[in-house]
Amino acid sequence: MYKPISFFIALRYLWNTHLPNFKKIITVLSIMGMSISSASLIIIISIMNGSEENFKKNILSFIPHLIITNKNQYIKKSEFPKNILQLNNIEKVSDFISKEIIVKSQNNIAMAEIIGIDNTNYYYKNNYNTKNILDILKAGYYNIIIGEQLAKKLNVHIGDRLKLILLSNKNNFFSGKIFNQCTFKIVSFFSTQNEVDYYQILMNKEDSLDFLNYSKNYITGWRIWLKNPLSLDIHQIKKTVDNLIILDWKTQKGELFKMIKIEKYIMLFLFFLIFLVAVLNIFIILTAHVIEKKNTIAVLKTQGLSDWKIMLIFIIFGSSTAIIGNILGTIISILLIIQNNFLKFFINIFIDEINIPIIVMPYQVFFINMISTFFAIFLTLYPSWNAVRLKPARILSNE
Repeated sequence: MYKPISFFIALRYLWNTHLPNFKKIITVLSIMGMSISSASLIIIISIMNGSEENFKKNILSFIPHLIITNKNQYIKKSEFPKNILQLNNIEKVSDFISKEIIVKSQNNIAMAEIIGIDNTNYYYKNNYNTKNILDILKAGYYNIIIGEQLAKKLNVHIGDRLKLILLSNKNNFFSGKIFNQCTFKIVSFFSTQNEVDYYQILMNKEDSLDFLNYSKNYITGWRIWLKNPLSLDIHQIKKTVDNLIILDWKTQKGELFKMIKIEKYIMLFLFFLIFLVAVLNIFIILTAHVIEKKNTIAVLKTQGLSDWKIMLIFIIFGSSTAIIGNILGTIISILLIIQNNFLKFFINIFIDEINIPIIVMPYQVFFINMISTFFAIFLTLYPSWNAVRLKPARILSNE
């Protein structure tokens, strides 16, 4: 006798050479439905992972994750709250000089933001695609580096001079001076393929202090870079800082990040519906199979096969379709992701010029497979339980 008997019978019901072609087609379609749903979920969640990583790399890389300052944005270095260094998520802290100004060329005028940098601002030295940035921006020379897009807007070139105008918060009634202006020389452009190219201007920190009329040892505030900015707990950080203002990246880009999260959940929900249809298809097929095989079930029960083994037959029969579909769907999705160019070509049919990295996380693939298998097994319980409720004497009375 074949052992285990439940496993043998279940596989015979699933596929054998004597099955009618119609049943073979139904089985193949059920497996294909599970494969498509699993592959779709894995690919979509991997694309969403890539979009979040792209957001983290191209957006959060160029704005501070946290800013600590006061209401005047003019604070002494010695007032730095050292308690914040005890938080585990802190990667780097540096003081900064920053101010919104008006920039004027011979042809145009625009709003911009100046950034004063020195040796302590490691981030700006490494992420603006400009070599020897501190050698170019020597103190006292009043040199600046501006974004390419800002340069196009102002219609300026390297070597041209720009007039930077700082509006004062207070009107000096004695001198009538309500703004400070100074001329700087453009020595280079930076291009980050990011929105900062449209408004940022880099200059030496000492020159920025002089231009802003900052006293010695005074700064705008502190920039804090986090190891994982997406898991920012602003309430925990506020507990460690008193009498200071904390601005997080969500104040600038929070709405954009929320849109990405909403799109992610909507897409997952839509593809979950596809998965649900595939699982319900297995449930319907299994229910119909129980009705069709009621005479066989009655014979098995009269031969002494226990109820739990009969249930096990239909549980294996139904869940094996889901398991095979999940395995095939996972293989298909991984192959498509590895063949990145083919997948991007397919996506570009619907969306033009998309260049989002696709990131596969093994635990997500495992979770999708486990959830889909669990749902399939759960939905086989009722038809399986319904099978053991059949009364052999009543079924076989007319045979």
